[in-house]
Amino acid sequence: MKRICLQFVLTIALMYPSHAQTMSIIFDSDMESDVDDVGALAMLHGLADRGDVKILATISSSLNPWSAPMLDVINTYYGRPDIPIGNVKTFGVYRNSKFARKISEKYPQDTGLGEYVQDAVTLYRKLLSEQEDASVVIVTVGYLTNIANLLHSGPDECSSLNGNDLIKKKVRRIVCMGGAYPYHTDPRRYGNFKPDPDAAVDVARNCPVQIIFTAGQAFANAIRTGGILFRSAQNDNPVKESYKIFLESWNREYHHSADLIAVYVAVRGYEEYFKAQKKGYYHIFEDGTNLWRETPDNPNHMIIGEFADGVDPDQVAEAFDMLLLKK
Repeated sequence: MKRICLQFVLTIALMYPSHAQTMSIIFDSDMESDVDDVGALAMLHGLADRGDVKILATISSSLNPWSAPMLDVINTYYGRPDIPIGNVKTFGVYRNSKFARKISEKYPQDTGLGEYVQDAVTLYRKLLSEQEDASVVIVTVGYLTNIANLLHSGPDECSSLNGNDLIKKKVRRIVCMGGAYPYHTDPRRYGNFKPDPDAAVDVARNCPVQIIFTAGQAFANAIRTGGILFRSAQNDNPVKESYKIFLESWNREYHHSADLIAVYVAVRGYEEYFKAQKKGYYHIFEDGTNLWRETPDNPNHMIIGEFADGVDPDQVAEAFDMLLLKK
């Protein structure tokens, strides 16, 4: 009788897997031009501290040599110094940073410079080949260079699959911070798509799994985060200092939440705070200009750029802020 009951319980468990299962995420960021990348990775660690996510890797899409060590600084500060780090190699985008070198030279990290870490595509292929099927979420808050390179990668010692098939087999979805809001009638060149538009067009057109785009500008500006860092007594905090350096000339103690929205949606979904547009597709033009078109429909495309009915942006900002502080 006990054996029958146990078998019944196991059968039910297999039919209805636990929603509390920890999600595996690869975080891909430029980590140089804007400080919301820092806030996004801090939030990801906050979610990891709460058991919501396992961080498989943090990867730089920037050729700025201080981008990868900046990732290492934040990982180390939050108690995860051994998270693998990758970096785009040879061909990519370089942009200056107000904070990356200052923070990387002041706080503990053993990366040194971005040129010394693993090639981004090699790291992607190794990690994805080791994961269960459809188990990985990629959140990209930088340029789409690495994703495009992965998409067109060939078989290697890590996997006999090409990049397209490897993504299709192992990745559940990609959450991409990119795009403007309002997005129906106001095409514009915005944010992460401008510096490497070829990669953005390539990924949007050819990615074999769902891409959830999270819009920026007015939508992200309404969620003012980072203030909790300035009020915090946590000193020797590289996240807090990065925000101070970046916002000094702005003379304020808060910032937009474009990249933080993407991380939150990747881990906890969008339904609590946001609305999604599912009918249509996200069109990215060859120069990086972009807008949402309602036809033809691409079932792999979704965009988030509006608040759910009755949601106060300040309520969202408070929830986001609480995930920035080290526990």
